[in-house]
Amino acid sequence: MVGTHTQSSEPRLSEIFARTLDANADGVVVLGEVLDKAGDRGYGFLLILLAIPAFIPILPPGTSGVLGALMSIVALQMLVGLKQPWFPKRWRNKVLSPKVVEAIQTRGVAMLRKIERISHPRGRRFTRNGVILRLSALVVIALALVLSSPMPFMNTLPALGVLLIGVGLANHDLYFLSAGWGIGVAVALIVVLGIEALLRLAKLAREAIGI
Repeated sequence: MVGTHTQSSEPRLSEIFARTLDANADGVVVLGEVLDKAGDRGYGFLLILLAIPAFIPILPPGTSGVLGALMSIVALQMLVGLKQPWFPKRWRNKVLSPKVVEAIQTRGVAMLRKIERISHPRGRRFTRNGVILRLSALVVIALALVLSSPMPFMNTLPALGVLLIGVGLANHDLYFLSAGWGIGVAVALIVVLGIEALLRLAKLAREAIGI
Protein backbone atom coordinates (compact mmCIF):
# COMPACT_ATOMS: atom_id res chain seq x y z
CA MET A 1 0.00 0.00 0.00
CA VAL A 2 2.85 2.39 0.79
CA GLY A 3 4.46 2.01 -2.66
CA THR A 4 1.12 2.58 -4.40
CA HIS A 5 0.50 5.74 -2.43
CA THR A 6 3.95 7.08 -3.27
CA GLN A 7 3.47 6.47 -6.97
CA SER A 8 -0.02 8.01 -7.11
CA SER A 9 0.96 11.04 -4.99
CA GLU A 10 3.94 11.87 -7.17
CA PRO A 11 3.05 14.83 -9.42
CA ARG A 12 2.76 14.24 -13.15
CA LEU A 13 5.41 15.66 -15.47
CA SER A 14 2.84 17.83 -17.25
CA GLU A 15 1.80 19.28 -13.87
CA ILE A 16 5.43 20.03 -12.98
CA PHE A 17 5.99 21.76 -16.32
CA ALA A 18 2.79 23.78 -16.07
CA ARG A 19 3.67 24.82 -12.51
CA THR A 20 7.36 25.59 -12.99
CA LEU A 21 6.85 27.50 -16.23
CA ASP A 22 4.03 29.56 -14.79
CA ALA A 23 5.31 33.12 -14.78
CA ASN A 24 5.66 34.91 -11.46
CA ALA A 25 3.95 38.20 -10.61
CA ASP A 26 6.71 39.98 -12.53
CA GLY A 27 5.78 38.03 -15.67
CA VAL A 28 9.14 36.30 -16.17
CA VAL A 29 10.41 32.73 -15.89
CA VAL A 30 13.95 32.33 -14.52
CA LEU A 31 15.99 29.18 -15.16
CA GLY A 32 17.15 28.87 -11.54
CA GLU A 33 13.58 28.90 -10.24
CA VAL A 34 12.61 26.23 -12.76
CA LEU A 35 15.48 24.00 -11.61
CA ASP A 36 14.63 24.49 -7.93
CA LYS A 37 11.00 23.49 -8.49
CA ALA A 38 12.03 20.40 -10.51
CA GLY A 39 13.82 18.97 -7.45
CA ASP A 40 15.28 15.46 -7.75
CA ARG A 41 13.80 15.08 -11.23
CA GLY A 42 16.09 17.84 -12.43
CA TYR A 43 18.11 15.94 -15.05
CA GLY A 44 15.11 14.36 -16.72
CA PHE A 45 13.20 17.63 -16.47
CA LEU A 46 16.02 19.59 -18.11
CA LEU A 47 16.43 17.09 -20.94
CA ILE A 48 12.69 17.28 -21.67
CA LEU A 49 12.83 21.07 -21.47
CA LEU A 50 15.69 21.18 -23.99
CA ALA A 51 14.23 18.56 -26.34
CA ILE A 52 10.76 20.05 -26.76
CA PRO A 53 11.85 23.22 -28.69
CA ALA A 54 13.39 21.00 -31.39
CA PHE A 55 9.86 19.92 -32.34
CA ILE A 56 8.76 23.51 -32.97
CA PRO A 57 8.48 23.93 -36.78
CA ILE A 58 10.19 27.34 -37.04
CA LEU A 59 13.17 28.08 -34.79
CA PRO A 60 15.74 30.89 -35.04
CA PRO A 61 18.97 29.91 -36.88
CA GLY A 62 21.54 28.31 -34.61
CA THR A 63 18.97 27.12 -32.06
CA SER A 64 19.81 23.44 -32.64
CA GLY A 65 23.46 24.11 -31.85
CA VAL A 66 22.58 25.88 -28.61
CA LEU A 67 20.17 23.12 -27.57
CA GLY A 68 22.74 20.44 -28.37
CA ALA A 69 25.42 22.24 -26.35
CA LEU A 70 23.14 22.59 -23.33
CA MET A 71 22.11 18.93 -23.57
CA SER A 72 25.79 17.97 -23.57
CA ILE A 73 26.48 20.12 -20.49
CA VAL A 74 23.59 18.47 -18.63
CA ALA A 75 24.72 14.99 -19.72
CA LEU A 76 28.33 15.64 -18.68
CA GLN A 77 27.13 16.44 -15.17
CA MET A 78 25.23 13.14 -15.14
CA LEU A 79 28.38 11.43 -16.35
CA VAL A 80 30.54 12.73 -13.49
CA GLY A 81 27.89 11.76 -10.96
CA LEU A 82 26.44 15.07 -9.74
CA LYS A 83 23.18 14.35 -7.95
CA GLN A 84 21.46 17.46 -9.33
CA PRO A 85 22.19 19.74 -12.28
CA TRP A 86 24.46 22.70 -11.54
CA PHE A 87 24.70 25.96 -13.45
CA PRO A 88 26.65 29.16 -12.70
CA LYS A 89 24.70 31.93 -11.01
CA ARG A 90 24.76 33.98 -14.22
CA TRP A 91 23.02 31.12 -16.06
CA ARG A 92 20.56 30.50 -13.22
CA ASN A 93 19.48 34.14 -13.46
CA LYS A 94 18.80 33.73 -17.17
CA VAL A 95 15.27 34.75 -18.12
CA LEU A 96 13.68 32.27 -20.51
CA SER A 97 12.35 33.66 -23.77
CA PRO A 98 8.59 34.29 -23.56
CA LYS A 99 8.11 32.66 -26.98
CA VAL A 100 9.95 29.51 -25.86
CA VAL A 101 8.01 29.41 -22.58
CA GLU A 102 4.71 29.82 -24.42
CA ALA A 103 5.60 27.06 -26.89
CA ILE A 104 6.56 24.68 -24.08
CA GLN A 105 3.45 25.54 -22.06
CA THR A 106 1.23 24.73 -25.03
CA ARG A 107 2.92 22.16 -27.28
CA GLY A 108 5.17 20.73 -24.58
CA VAL A 109 2.53 20.21 -21.90
CA ALA A 110 0.12 18.75 -24.47
CA MET A 111 2.84 16.34 -25.64
CA LEU A 112 3.61 15.27 -22.08
CA ARG A 113 -0.05 14.64 -21.32
CA LYS A 114 -0.18 12.22 -24.25
CA ILE A 115 3.03 10.53 -23.08
CA GLU A 116 1.65 10.17 -19.53
CA ARG A 117 -1.13 7.94 -20.83
CA ILE A 118 1.43 5.19 -21.41
CA SER A 119 4.30 6.16 -19.13
CA HIS A 120 4.45 5.50 -15.40
CA PRO A 121 7.17 4.44 -12.93
CA ARG A 122 8.55 1.08 -14.11
CA GLY A 123 11.98 -0.03 -13.00
CA ARG A 124 12.71 2.83 -10.61
CA ARG A 125 15.67 0.87 -9.18
CA PHE A 126 17.30 0.72 -12.61
CA THR A 127 16.62 4.32 -13.65
CA ARG A 128 18.41 5.52 -10.50
CA ASN A 129 21.36 3.17 -10.96
CA GLY A 130 24.65 5.02 -11.40
CA VAL A 131 25.81 2.87 -14.34
CA ILE A 132 22.47 3.32 -16.14
CA LEU A 133 22.62 7.09 -15.58
CA ARG A 134 26.13 7.29 -17.01
CA LEU A 135 25.24 5.19 -20.05
CA SER A 136 22.22 7.41 -20.59
CA ALA A 137 24.50 10.44 -20.38
CA LEU A 138 26.74 9.02 -23.13
CA VAL A 139 23.72 8.39 -25.36
CA VAL A 140 22.47 11.95 -24.78
CA ILE A 141 25.89 13.40 -25.64
CA ALA A 142 25.97 11.41 -28.89
CA LEU A 143 22.44 12.51 -29.80
CA ALA A 144 23.25 16.13 -28.90
CA LEU A 145 26.28 16.10 -31.22
CA VAL A 146 24.10 14.90 -34.10
CA LEU A 147 21.44 17.48 -33.22
CA SER A 148 24.08 20.24 -33.28
CA SER A 149 25.54 19.08 -36.60
CA PRO A 150 24.54 20.57 -39.97
CA MET A 151 23.27 17.19 -41.15
CA PRO A 152 19.92 17.71 -42.93
CA PHE A 153 16.72 16.24 -41.45
CA MET A 154 18.61 15.12 -38.33
CA ASN A 155 17.06 17.38 -35.70
CA THR A 156 13.81 15.69 -34.79
CA LEU A 157 15.03 12.10 -34.33
CA PRO A 158 17.89 12.92 -31.89
CA ALA A 159 15.56 15.29 -30.02
CA LEU A 160 13.00 12.48 -29.73
CA GLY A 161 15.68 10.21 -28.27
CA VAL A 162 16.64 12.84 -25.69
CA LEU A 163 12.97 13.45 -24.90
CA LEU A 164 12.34 9.75 -24.24
CA ILE A 165 15.45 9.49 -22.05
CA GLY A 166 14.33 12.60 -20.16
CA VAL A 167 10.87 11.12 -19.58
CA GLY A 168 12.45 7.83 -18.52
CA LEU A 169 14.64 9.56 -15.94
CA ALA A 170 12.03 12.01 -14.65
CA ASN A 171 9.22 9.44 -14.56
CA HIS A 172 11.46 6.53 -13.48
CA ASP A 173 10.27 4.61 -16.55
CA LEU A 174 12.76 2.02 -17.78
CA TYR A 175 10.68 1.37 -20.91
CA PHE A 176 10.97 4.96 -22.09
CA LEU A 177 14.63 5.07 -21.13
CA SER A 178 15.25 1.94 -23.23
CA ALA A 179 13.32 3.45 -26.15
CA GLY A 180 15.57 6.51 -25.99
CA TRP A 181 18.62 4.26 -26.07
CA GLY A 182 17.11 2.45 -29.07
CA ILE A 183 16.75 5.73 -30.96
CA GLY A 184 20.36 6.51 -30.06
CA VAL A 185 21.45 3.26 -31.72
CA ALA A 186 19.26 4.01 -34.76
CA VAL A 187 20.73 7.50 -35.12
CA ALA A 188 24.26 6.09 -34.85
CA LEU A 189 23.50 3.60 -37.65
CA ILE A 190 22.01 6.34 -39.84
CA VAL A 191 25.07 8.53 -39.33
CA VAL A 192 27.51 5.68 -40.06
CA LEU A 193 25.61 4.63 -43.18
CA GLY A 194 25.34 8.24 -44.29
CA ILE A 195 29.08 8.81 -43.90
CA GLU A 196 29.80 5.56 -45.74
CA ALA A 197 27.51 6.63 -48.60
CA LEU A 198 29.23 10.02 -48.82
CA LEU A 199 32.65 8.38 -48.92
CA ARG A 200 31.52 6.10 -51.75
CA LEU A 201 30.13 9.06 -53.70
CA ALA A 202 33.37 10.97 -53.17
CA LYS A 203 35.34 7.96 -54.43
CA LEU A 204 33.13 7.64 -57.52
CA ALA A 205 33.50 11.37 -58.18
CA ARG A 206 37.28 11.16 -57.95
CA GLU A 207 37.33 8.19 -60.32
CA ALA A 208 35.03 9.98 -62.76
CA ILE A 209 37.28 13.03 -63.01
CA GLY A 210 40.44 10.95 -62.93
CA ILE A 211 41.90 12.12 -59.63
